[in-house]
Amino acid sequence: MKIVVITGSPRMGATEGMADAFQAAAEKMGNEVVRFNAAKLKIAGCRNCNACGKVAGRTCVFDDDFTSVAKAILEADGIVLATPLYWYSWPWQIKATLDRFYSFLVGGFDLKGKKAALIASCGEPTVDAMDGLVFSFKKTTGLLGLEDVGHVLIPGLHGTEEYKATDACAQAAALAAKFQ
Repeated sequence: MKIVVITGSPRMGATEGMADAFQAAAEKMGNEVVRFNAAKLKIAGCRNCNACGKVAGRTCVFDDDFTSVAKAILEADGIVLATPLYWYSWPWQIKATLDRFYSFLVGGFDLKGKKAALIASCGEPTVDAMDGLVFSFKKTTGLLGLEDVGHVLIPGLHGTEEYKATDACAQAAALAAKFQ
């Protein structure tokens, strides 16, 4: 399978570490992984112009780094979103990318049947702090016809290295098996 991993953290910590573990496991299983860090890309939010798909070869009429992300998603069999929780939601870096998923829907680009998974961490001590993030992910996957194959949700992480003392990477690596 070809899997697109989109991370959304502006710092190197749990999100990137768990994404690394997922990617290593997925590649070991023979999958091809294409990875984007939304925090390092120049992606503007959706302008709701509803001109999606009106420029040949692009889902969105606005040509920024989302053009490459969208192309990879269309060619992929699966998508993994890996993010920290910021104020009980997505950080803006990955949120702008997610808002542009609107172009798949309005432009008539078929994502049905592609697998999707969520990897997330937060500083709050309990996993229920991520309920809003999970709700958003499930609504997005449902609307686009993606198959939600699982979530790795790790609470209680503050420092960039704390995830290493948990089973976060083992859980992320195990998630790769859902993409077979």
